Amino acid sequence: MKNRLFQGEYVSSDRLLYTPSEFAKSNLFYLQEIGSLKAQKKHTSKRQNLSSFLFFYIRSGSGYLDYEGREYEIKAGDCVFIDCQKPYSHRTSEDLWSLEWIHFNGNVVLPIYLKYIERGGQPIFHPDDSQVLEGIFESIKTIAHSDDYIRDIRINEGLSSLLTFIMSFSWNPDIVPENSNTKTLFMLREYLDSHYQEKITLDNLADKFLINKYALSRGFKEQFGTSIINYLLSVRITHAKQLLRFSANSVEEIGNQCGISPLYYFSRIFKQIEGISPMEYRSQWK
Repeated sequence: MKNRLFQGEYVSSDRLLYTPSEFAKSNLFYLQEIGSLKAQKKHTSKRQNLSSFLFFYIRSGSGYLDYEGREYEIKAGDCVFIDCQKPYSHRTSEDLWSLEWIHFNGNVVLPIYLKYIERGGQPIFHPDDSQVLEGIFESIKTIAHSDDYIRDIRINEGLSSLLTFIMSFSWNPDIVPENSNTKTLFMLREYLDSHYQEKITLDNLADKFLINKYALSRGFKEQFGTSIINYLLSVRITHAKQLLRFSANSVEEIGNQCGISPLYYFSRIFKQIEGISPMEYRSQWK
């Protein structure tokens, strides 16, 4: 049967097609279309090679998604996030669905999507509460219908909130491929975040995480865009700034508490990163 999704025989729908400015296409997250539908009959929709990312959530009913060679059952409350360059199809079950959807894009959406996948994010996830999501959709719809002269900027803000919402469901270490070091690298970063006060060396980390220190360093740089040492220093200096502003501890004590000592070394590292000494930083925030 010829696919006639979104035509009146199969669904009742409310959609807005949106044409963003060239500025938005070059610099922002931008909207392509947004809408809602309620199925009247069973139907199937197939797409591929669309320069778009699709997000939708099921208000009621159920159906199926075929994506990357796998079939997913989707039901009320489920959310779907996929890259429309890849072949996909979705279809209703006997329990006809209603859903809200949005197509969007932007120069950095693909890297965000890849990061979502890398962290273990799945095409389907189920939030406990959809109120935040409903608020985001309603806001984007209202802005897109408006004649606000900074409409594209406001839509960018709404899509940023949507992506933040999506990424909050990306961390699923139990389903990251076993042959990938991604899980180990995120565990390493969490270790640095919580053990920054201690003496940490590459040799210690290699022993702890059972990976050659050179492979560990290379993998961390590829994953997070910075070296292990620079990341650790950033964490330590961030905590040092908090203590300089909100404690009465001496500069030397703060350096010790943040894992950077003796005092002269702490002062030197702090100035390299912040451009001013710890005492100058503290005095600025009095």
